[in-house]
Parts: sequence; structure tokens; C-alpha cells
Amino acid sequence: MTQFTFHDRPDAKRFEQTLQAYPNLTTPEVAESFIHFQWAYREMQRGYDQVLAHYGLSESKFIILMFLKQAHKQQLAPSEIAEKLGAARATVTKLLNKMEQDGWVKKKIDKKDKRMVNIQLLPQGEKVVTNFLPANFKSVALIFSDFSATELDQLFYLLTKIEKGTKKLNQEMESLL
Repeated sequence: MTQFTFHDRPDAKRFEQTLQAYPNLTTPEVAESFIHFQWAYREMQRGYDQVLAHYGLSESKFIILMFLKQAHKQQLAPSEIAEKLGAARATVTKLLNKMEQDGWVKKKIDKKDKRMVNIQLLPQGEKVVTNFLPANFKSVALIFSDFSATELDQLFYLLTKIEKGTKKLNQEMESLL
């Protein structure tokens, strides 16, 4: 997705003017909150992506390495990785091929069933994760450094409500298809 800095975000007054043509659909406060939330998320993601890139990672590669690090014998079938990641098998195959080229993982033929291939975490891949995790936790701590414990609880509660609303949107979109 193209990243925009979006310096001219509409305020409540501009939302109110725009929404006059669409009465009873939402309020200026809801529309403004959505834009503000979306902007904050994009800024957070952009910063986090820079931290990941510094270690040669993408979010998907990091998650795959963590899946493997925590798996029995540090290996999983590509289909398991795709399912856990919630991604298409072809997408995961591309990621795994690149990670194999980088020396982070290797394909390992199953001893019991020669048709099966597992992905094994290699020491270099484990080293990447080990080196990245302190930066990961520092980044998360910085992002949430201005929150009290109570505010974090409130945020979790509010994000759960946003997830519910997002599920409603997805269900509505599915019914249109």
C-alpha cells in the first residue's frame, strides 16, 4: 500500500459539512475518530516497519521465524505456516524461498513420508530473531510509554470493540458479494 503523510486531515467542521449530504449515517465525531485512528495506526506501522527492515525483516518473516522458534523441533510444514499466518500458500512459499536464500530456514524432507517437506529454523534464522527481539520490545515500550496500566486496559477494551465493528463490516461486505 502506498504511504501518504496526509498532512491535511479533516477536522470535525469539515466532516460536518461533508456529512450534511448523508444525514443519519454517522456523526462528525465518529468520522474524525476513524481518520485519527487510521492515521495513528499507519504512523505506528511505518515506524515499526523501519525497525523490522533494520534487521532485514518484514512483519511476515518475523512472525514465521517466531512460529518456527516455538514449534516442536523448530520445524513446521509450509501448510501449517500458511494457516497460522492466515496467508495464501503461494505467498508463504515466496517468503520461505527468500528466507531459505538468506540462510534462515531450510526445507527438510520428512523421514517417515518422503512426499512431505518441513521448514526447519536454522541457527542464522534464530540469531536474527534473538538480535531483533530486544529492538522489538523496546519499540513496543516506546509506542505505549505514555499509557498508564489503566489506560492500556481501556485501550484493549476499545480495540476489542473496534474488532467487533470490523467483523460487522466484513459480514456486511460478504453479504453484498
